Amino acid sequence: METPMFTLLAIVAAALAVATCIAIIRRGSARLRAEARDPAVNDSPFVVKPMIQLGARDGKAMFEIVFAGAGVAADYKLRVYADRSGTLDFTPTEFYPVNLPEAQPKIPVHKVFRVPVTGLEPGERFSYRINFAGTQVFSANAQAPTAEGEKTRIVVTGDIAKWGADERRIAHRAYQEKPNMVVLVGDIAYDDGRIIEYFEKFFPPYNSDQAADALGAPILRSILTVAVPGNHCVGRPETLAVPDFNEFADHFAYLVYWAQPLNAPVSVAAAAAYGKDLIGPKSRKDALFAAAGKRAPAMLNFSFDHGDAHWVVLDSNRYMDWTDPVLRDWLEKDLMSTNKTWKFVTFHHSCFHSSRKHQDGVRMRLVADILEKCGVDIVFTGHVHTYERTFPLKFTLKRKLADLGKSEANDLVAESVKYEGDLVLDKEYDGVTNTRPKGVIYLTTGAGGAPLHSEAMPEELKWQPQTAVAKAGRHSLTVMDMIGTKLVARQITAQGEELDRFEITK
Repeated sequence: METPMFTLLAIVAAALAVATCIAIIRRGSARLRAEARDPAVNDSPFVVKPMIQLGARDGKAMFEIVFAGAGVAADYKLRVYADRSGTLDFTPTEFYPVNLPEAQPKIPVHKVFRVPVTGLEPGERFSYRINFAGTQVFSANAQAPTAEGEKTRIVVTGDIAKWGADERRIAHRAYQEKPNMVVLVGDIAYDDGRIIEYFEKFFPPYNSDQAADALGAPILRSILTVAVPGNHCVGRPETLAVPDFNEFADHFAYLVYWAQPLNAPVSVAAAAAYGKDLIGPKSRKDALFAAAGKRAPAMLNFSFDHGDAHWVVLDSNRYMDWTDPVLRDWLEKDLMSTNKTWKFVTFHHSCFHSSRKHQDGVRMRLVADILEKCGVDIVFTGHVHTYERTFPLKFTLKRKLADLGKSEANDLVAESVKYEGDLVLDKEYDGVTNTRPKGVIYLTTGAGGAPLHSEAMPEELKWQPQTAVAKAGRHSLTVMDMIGTKLVARQITAQGEELDRFEITK
């Protein structure tokens, strides 16, 4: 029989063991954060390790490899090895300086390098190596953008990086699905989309050296990744917030570390939002915009082709006026000019959902008429931290655009507008036996890692009329497979459990 003293010693020993485990976990987390923040701890000479991005998509470049370091362009040499295309050598052709001496915590001085890659065949798998001053410092495997007519798998998710276990598990699941492309539908790093938040919360799980639930995965270096500007991406946690450079000097990481097409017009409202409307010292703003280069604010809306699909990325933030004839004309002409089998549009703010949260953020209903007219198949959004799919729908605003009225403070549509309208729902479409929708499907996939909005999701009987499926309380991502005229979409959890599945055929 155990003595009381023996029992007490056992309890103390167990408590010490638990405390030791907690300390190890905390040290590991602290180490990962330190490696993300301090390039002296990370693999020199990178401040940000290589990423596969769309790039400008001009000329012959199929994509770009983007990275950041403290060296000069001539120090870096990139060599690509491909079975069919052979060995290809590249040197960075463009860079932007990141020098923000007033940022706190301190941001190391570095440059963002861009390497346009040419000469590969569509869909070709390749490996690449980066040498710095003659020494190999990095290697990874990747795949060129999918060719037309080939099976394509896309992963879509959003609202991800608050440095939590859920975002790392979702990143790992995305990697396990082996997609040809990953689309992040905004709110990439909380709370303000700052550079330090990218270093601490986004790059570690999405560009991890190893793939594991506890770490994330090497997605950015090996899979073409596309980013949509969410409100937290551009320093606007609240609807009408304006980034304050008095508070932070490292705003707009989205415009510093992404290289994406610059093929849409810059609206008057967007130019003002990234110009005279910003708050704070001019020196801080000038330093940031030197790092962003011509991407600010030209990269907020753009389009691109991938495989058999045409994609359009739109900025749905409050400052972007989608009653602007210039923007609307560009959007319609862009969608009408493509001959791709599939048309997808993505923006951050969900405009058709049943969540009690963010019902005031549905202003992108302003473009619903264009999306319907141009035959868009699916609209991917986030902002609401759940999964939700609408019936195929057609929507008509009750008021004409010219009658919506403008706010007294600026030329944007007044915040009080409710964007009410008439819905036509295709309830015969079930995605199983009837796979030909009559209307646009709006899909909210904002459960990518940030705290969920499950408490704001009503029961099924209280869903809004357009909601066909809603799954709250689980982090998840969308996996979409396309082959020719057939599309299969699944919503799955980090553990691979299927929450929803539907098909579209043409």
